[in-house]
Amino acid sequence: MLELQRVIAVIDPNNESQPVLDKVLTLAKLQQFELELISCDYTQYLVEGYYFDAVDVPRLREEYLEERKLALEALAGPLRDQGLNVETRAIWAHPAFEAVIHEVQRTSADLLVMHTRRHGAVSRLFLTNDDWQLVRCCPCPLLLVKEQSWKHEPVILAAVDPLHARHKPSGLDHKVIRSAEDIARAMNGEVHVLHSFNQTPLSGTYLEQAQQQHQQAFQELMNDFEVSEDRQYLVEEAPEFALSQQEAKLNCDLVVMGAISRSILSDVFVGNTTEKVLDYLNSDVLVVKPDDFESPVKPRE
Repeated sequence: MLELQRVIAVIDPNNESQPVLDKVLTLAKLQQFELELISCDYTQYLVEGYYFDAVDVPRLREEYLEERKLALEALAGPLRDQGLNVETRAIWAHPAFEAVIHEVQRTSADLLVMHTRRHGAVSRLFLTNDDWQLVRCCPCPLLLVKEQSWKHEPVILAAVDPLHARHKPSGLDHKVIRSAEDIARAMNGEVHVLHSFNQTPLSGTYLEQAQQQHQQAFQELMNDFEVSEDRQYLVEEAPEFALSQQEAKLNCDLVVMGAISRSILSDVFVGNTTEKVLDYLNSDVLVVKPDDFESPVKPRE
């Protein structure tokens, strides 16, 4: 499922630590691929007519990007020494997430890797952060990494939604589990599968029927995979809380989830489970998209 030929890693050269590169090196031990390190930069100091004479702005911007390019090359050197085929590119862009997606589209990348941090309530509401925009818009699988390293034999938790209560395409759950299995197989890890649901308060027969529906749908999905019953979890809880609790119990290294694109207005009023989960988890998150996914960010002509 995760057949990697080209991987793009988003880098901030100013960071002292580069957890993105640590995860890229881990993946490179599993299969060979071409790697591109990109830096997307924008500063008001170099906006035409803002601080400098308009004539100087293009030259200053070029010098700024050249410095970023040199910083990327410094990071690329040790990777090349380990046998990776690495390219670097510094891009002037605002908003940054659109430039990243355009680069994914231009190169037909198979995976995008990016560092992510916790966000405040306001930024979460209005989806102003690039990583959340990439969850919504990136056409290829997206690996959002935190600081911790993966164990030698990682624990991987696949989050599924077999009743598609959040309108996910029917094939996405299979893609999520297969992606988790691919990584686990390559690293001798173990896969666990969780389906959580937050049931609207009902009474009597209606509540029992709803629980049975979730149980049946989850069981039908798991019949297609060889995951032992003791690694299958059906939990009546809001997904972000259930995932956080199960991640802590299992000491997970990676959570694999599916995501689809919706309008920003829909995300504000309905909520997006994948984006909310990012702030509840300590492990890395691999976000996969359905086969027919179309990014709302259109390719450049």
